[in-house]
Amino acid sequence: MEAIEFRVSPDGKVYYKQGKAEEKRLTRFCTGICLEVLGIIHERFPGAWARLNLIYKPKNNSSAAKDVAAFSLIERFIRCNFGEHDLLTPDIERDILHFEEVRCPLRGICPDENIICKPQSLYRLTPAEKEVAKLYLRGDTFDMIARELGKSPSTVKQQLWKLKKKLGAKNCREIIRVLRIHNI
Repeated sequence: MEAIEFRVSPDGKVYYKQGKAEEKRLTRFCTGICLEVLGIIHERFPGAWARLNLIYKPKNNSSAAKDVAAFSLIERFIRCNFGEHDLLTPDIERDILHFEEVRCPLRGICPDENIICKPQSLYRLTPAEKEVAKLYLRGDTFDMIARELGKSPSTVKQQLWKLKKKLGAKNCREIIRVLRIHNI
């Protein structure tokens, strides 16, 4: 998938810009993008998928009602995670999602926070693994991570090895890719 940037207009409509093309309004007829986003939500964020399906149940079994419900689900996920218009990084780049801190009047009190917005990934990492992963994503070496966390380099290597195994990554480079894909 080509890089996509989403934004939400003041009147609540979702727009997208794919690659160098003109900005367009996202509708349920934008099937390529909608199917891609739907697949990402379903595959990577089961908690968000379950909650959104509960909220946006089709009114009946007609294909039109199912299409409207699916689009509402997609639109909500985009509004909650990609609604800010920034030009720093695309919201979806290849298969990596770059979540944004979206301004929301319900931030901090919304029952769907960390479910729909800022969704949790399939992978459950320990706090120590998250700390090491964050620094590794930043580009720090084993020695730099060890110094910052007050651990030995061999402990950091061991934690990254466990992380690699837990994520199913083949090598250290793939750890970064998997962490970014799954918003860890």
